[in-house]
Amino acid sequence: MKLNRKITFLLALLALFYCVSLIQSTYAKYLSTADADTNITIARWNILVNNQDISQNSNFSEVLEPTFTGNENIKDGVIAPTATGYFDITLDGSTTDVSFSYDISFSEADDNTVTDLKITKYEIDGHSYTYNGPISGNILLNDQNRALTVRVYVEWVDQTDDETMTNVDDTTAANSGVAKFKVNVNVIQLRG
Repeated sequence: MKLNRKITFLLALLALFYCVSLIQSTYAKYLSTADADTNITIARWNILVNNQDISQNSNFSEVLEPTFTGNENIKDGVIAPTATGYFDITLDGSTTDVSFSYDISFSEADDNTVTDLKITKYEIDGHSYTYNGPISGNILLNDQNRALTVRVYVEWVDQTDDETMTNVDDTTAANSGVAKFKVNVNVIQLRG
């Protein structure tokens, strides 16, 4: 009798599995799968500083050209005590697909010997500002013009409270000095 119960139980269990498989195949007549790849466009990061791609080359010294307009006492193209000049830094983000911030800072170069050479002011879009530290701002994705030129004015201060060099130092610098600034342009993507 125990054997009959076991056989009956086993047959019932097999019948249950058979019924479940019939129901499953009844409700799953159509089965299909599909695979696809998504092509996601990666944002371009192509910022030019004075027409040089900064992702390709971080040193833009060769394209940074100072202009010194002389006067009746100082020749054009040279720096001397009381002379003023300028150089332009152009940031062009027109082929970049993201908004970004910029930070432009200046410091004396390690080999600079003209300590009275000062950055006095800068201009952006025709507006003049006194230079007191880094020049910062944003260029946004939806800005109409995504290029910006910063004109930086340099002066060899003389006969002021800011003067650190003596006339002898000025003379020595004129004969064998180096007048140089380090320019650091830092750009960072703005996050959403």
